[in-house]
Amino acid sequence: MKRLVALALLLPGFVRADAAADAERAAERVLVEANVLHVYFTANDAGRLTLLFGRQVANWQIEAALRALEQEAAIHGITHARVDTDYCPIR
Repeated sequence: MKRLVALALLLPGFVRADAAADAERAAERVLVEANVLHVYFTANDAGRLTLLFGRQVANWQIEAALRALEQEAAIHGITHARVDTDYCPIR
């Protein structure tokens, strides 16, 4: 019984960890398909995505990528900025 209670208490943490991983996988897939590779991104436990677009990424590419990312069910919000940095391309 104690193990069942412990599992029930830990389960929300596992679900949140999966939300972050799912959001990052979805973001990587969308960004690679859109050929937006000079970007840094991460997701929090709730699946909210933060993106920093490098200076090599054109404005139209950013807009197209954001539209595609907003359609992903695994992503629960997006914060983004364009920075004056050269990011290594994601692979």
